[in-house]
Amino acid sequence: MTRRCIMVFIYQWEKSEPKYLLLKRNQKLGGYWQPVTGFIEESEKNREAALREIGEETGLESYVRLIDINHVFYFEMHGIPYSVSVLAMEVVDPPAISISSEHTDHQWLPYQEARRTLYWDNNVAILDKLNNQLGPAALRADKTD
Repeated sequence: MTRRCIMVFIYQWEKSEPKYLLLKRNQKLGGYWQPVTGFIEESEKNREAALREIGEETGLESYVRLIDINHVFYFEMHGIPYSVSVLAMEVVDPPAISISSEHTDHQWLPYQEARRTLYWDNNVAILDKLNNQLGPAALRADKTD
């Protein structure tokens, strides 16, 4: 049976540029940088899982919008198939991030730096897709810098 997972790229606009929140997993979990990720519980929809995981991993509760970027990818680990649905969340003036025990650090990074920091190639490909979908700063929800 395929395990369903959720991945959420959280971003905020700073001087007409999106900055992406990346979390560093603790050493027992690989020690690499990635966006919010987690399992979707049996009864959850993608949006519900995303909001739960965001709360658990960052403490964030408020947001401007939650976007389904229409991207799903698949992988297999230890003989178990996984499907990962990807969403993005825009925040404005977020409070301090409160990371979970799964993580040791976090940082808000501009696009190119986030690309260089992400560990998995599929995470980079998704970030590229999201950054292209966000388009010009004129389309963002918060029009002030």
